[in-house]
Amino acid sequence: MNSSTSTCALYLCPGQQDFTLRDISTFVTQLQQNGLISEAITERENSFFAGQRFLDYVAYMGCSPAIQFEASDTSKNFCHIKIHQYDTAKLIVSQKQSRAPHCPNCNRPVKDWLHNKTEETIRCNLCNTTANIGDFNWRKMAGYARVFIEITDIFPKEAIPQQILLDKLTGICKTDWLYFYSCQ
Repeated sequence: MNSSTSTCALYLCPGQQDFTLRDISTFVTQLQQNGLISEAITERENSFFAGQRFLDYVAYMGCSPAIQFEASDTSKNFCHIKIHQYDTAKLIVSQKQSRAPHCPNCNRPVKDWLHNKTEETIRCNLCNTTANIGDFNWRKMAGYARVFIEITDIFPKEAIPQQILLDKLTGICKTDWLYFYSCQ
């Protein structure tokens, strides 16, 4: 990884946007038992070092990726996992390398979506459809949910979560999980 990827991340979120964790500590324990995460990073809230099975769950593209799992003397950025939970669904959208969401009705990109957005909906100015933010196709560059697992220091499409990870999360939470990338 280099400094240009330090603000990019791979996010996992439930497909059910209103899903919430009843007990975050139980969820953390389950992720630790499955080997996605290991111990907590004391100076970063709800952040964890990668677990012993992390590379089984996340496939890096390329022949020899350089993955940094701990901070170094030259960089405090490294691959670790953060768990986010919000009171209401939140849109996490890539500020850099963003793409216009596609309307669920006309399937065309809504380029001025920010001007037609409320807390929960977007109006497509092309076909005049108003729909829930989560119903738009963000083309893996945004997610809308209450719970997110953020895997830091991953550039878009540099790494892909494996189906086994998505299946484990589905088993733990009883809802399907999706993924996307975000660069800030």
